[in-house]
Amino acid sequence: MGIYSRKRKKSSFRIFILILFILSIFLVLSYYFFYPNDLKTVIDENLPEKVIETQNELEIVSEINERKYSQSEIDLSNYLEISDLDKSIKDFIQNNPDFIINVLRKYQDEQNKIEQEKINQQNNSNIISLNLFDNPMIIGNKNATKIMYEFVDYSCGYCLKFHQQVLSVLNEDQNTKLVIMQMPILGENSITFSKIAIAASFQNKFEEVHNYLYSSNRKSKMTDILGDLFLMNIDITQLEKDINSEEVVKVILSHEQFVNEFKFNGTPAIIIGETIIPGYIEKDKIIEILENEFS
Repeated sequence: MGIYSRKRKKSSFRIFILILFILSIFLVLSYYFFYPNDLKTVIDENLPEKVIETQNELEIVSEINERKYSQSEIDLSNYLEISDLDKSIKDFIQNNPDFIINVLRKYQDEQNKIEQEKINQQNNSNIISLNLFDNPMIIGNKNATKIMYEFVDYSCGYCLKFHQQVLSVLNEDQNTKLVIMQMPILGENSITFSKIAIAASFQNKFEEVHNYLYSSNRKSKMTDILGDLFLMNIDITQLEKDINSEEVVKVILSHEQFVNEFKFNGTPAIIIGETIIPGYIEKDKIIEILENEFS
């Protein structure tokens, strides 16, 4: 009986140990499978509401982005081949030449418009500078309020014709004056005549010399021209000295600067108010522009 009792006690102890082991395993498994959810619930209950809302918003934004990127990832190769596109463009151009020409013409018109606006702005700025420029070479009433500018070359036939037209206007309208800008571009004689006119302005004799250089009485030889100027009470000694002076050269260069800024390439070049006329015009046109600019 004693031996049996010990064996029975030992068996009961082993069963107890086995039950403890099984319970331990059960607790471990319960911890891993059930505790995380409980923990999340506890954390969520203790988090501020704003933090939870922010998390929810981030989840929504992430979901939207995933949808967007998934929708944008479309393989266009299933719908369009590059060779097909090139052929379609080529066929369209061949079948619609007028359309292409109109597009190019419209583009060119727009570019011309932009360029013309730039030129107009530059010309307006140049005209302001011209009005501020001190120039004693004036024909007509020096106190007149209506001003015309003429860029001249004394060897230019059209300048001679314009001179005859503008003198008629000045004789009829005493409130108009003509300011002369030198633009000698037709050779050495043109430069020499410009120097004579500028030098004469130093003696307040510009208008007389200017009219002489455009008259039919102008001689061809320089000695004869100087003889005629002598008869007009011009100091020939001083005139010859001034012709070769740096002052005359400076005046020519200052006039040349305006020529370059306006981009004139021929004479006469005329400015009336804000209107620029790159060439000869008749008396009636001169009067019309004067009325439009100074009315």
